Amino acid sequence: MTSQRLTGQWGVLGSLLIDAPHVAGMVFHGTREEDFTGELKTVYQAARRLFLAGRPIDAVTVGAQLGPEYSQTLIQLMDYTSTAANVEEYINLTVEEARKARVQSLALSMQQAAGLEDCQAILAEMGQVLASRSDVRRMTLEEGFRDFYDRQVKEPKLIPWGFESLDEVCRVELGGDFFILGGYPSAGKTALSLQLAWNQAKDYRVGYFSLETKPEKIIDRLVAAVCNVNFSRIKGHTLTDEDWDACGALSDRFVGRKMEVIQAGGLSVTDIRSMSLAGRYDVIYVDYLQLIAPDDRKRSAVEQISQISVDLHTMAQTTGITIVALSQLTRPDKTSGGSEKAPGMHSLRQSGQIEQDADGILLLYNEVPDDPKSRRCLKVAKNKDGVSGGILYLVLDGAHQRFRLSASQQPTLARRTPNQQTTLFELPADTPLPF
Repeated sequence: MTSQRLTGQWGVLGSLLIDAPHVAGMVFHGTREEDFTGELKTVYQAARRLFLAGRPIDAVTVGAQLGPEYSQTLIQLMDYTSTAANVEEYINLTVEEARKARVQSLALSMQQAAGLEDCQAILAEMGQVLASRSDVRRMTLEEGFRDFYDRQVKEPKLIPWGFESLDEVCRVELGGDFFILGGYPSAGKTALSLQLAWNQAKDYRVGYFSLETKPEKIIDRLVAAVCNVNFSRIKGHTLTDEDWDACGALSDRFVGRKMEVIQAGGLSVTDIRSMSLAGRYDVIYVDYLQLIAPDDRKRSAVEQISQISVDLHTMAQTTGITIVALSQLTRPDKTSGGSEKAPGMHSLRQSGQIEQDADGILLLYNEVPDDPKSRRCLKVAKNKDGVSGGILYLVLDGAHQRFRLSASQQPTLARRTPNQQTTLFELPADTPLPF
């Protein structure tokens, strides 16, 4: 094997063997089996089987799949790849090399073609290869109509929010939507996002990227909510015997829950994409959008946030991962009478691009401004695939870091202003709590 020319395939597989936890998702999303040749294709196939089985990938595990005759090949792959930092470039080279080889093969077939009609067919296929990109799907109307029938006879895979009325309005199918959960500081958007993520992690793999809070503090919040333990006593390390009993009695709720918390300070969208693919997440939460590291720090803050928003939207579309990004809201405007207007999509901080990119936008705010004990309004400000404008009234249980539905789903007199939308959800009489 040492006599073979070094190609992008070597770099991809070498990166995979030396740093699979960080690059495996990118490798298997960006390449296909047909992009590899000879022994390298066999190595790729073995690594992909391990990835799909959720098992670790390294020279030992891949070697166990292939046998001792591949030991030297695996060693050479790692020796000739000095770093996995360039894996994206290796992937691009591999895909480009595979396309070039396919075009050359088609050119040879054209030379041997029996007639002009065969040449035209080969030329059309060559054009598709040259124009294709790995992240672009092509579907004829006939194929789309057949696919429509296939999809309609299957039960849709919906990602639940945990509140039945919200599930009915915001029907999110597994496959890659981009949602925004916006809120003013201290409105409770982190607590609400954890509640939603916890509920979804029962059936789906969820990654929670926290850019400002350590994972330990996120776990503290979840323990308070799930085990009904006072959050202040958790922070003060003053749990009572009853608190410990509650934690012990409900500890099984954490076992098997498919949720991971990632300390994400300083991560870019590229980093989040790579880690999400490696973690095979169905849903990710990003807390919060304005803290994601920009690729170009020379741009203005508005330009940076705009690009981050576009990149998250593209990530959702190309990976099939549903993304819920938390976002700060700008300070509320005052009406001519001095009262605050309820926030809208225009309130998203630093960029109007966010409201264009998002498939759905949920806004969380106090029903009565400046009153921390006020009910919270959760407004569906944008809903690309359904009805928008509805408001769900919630009560924040700050002591236990969780929300419950308000007994009344009518706005208070203090908020019945001409500027407030009062389109309400119809709620069932007995709605269970998400926790």
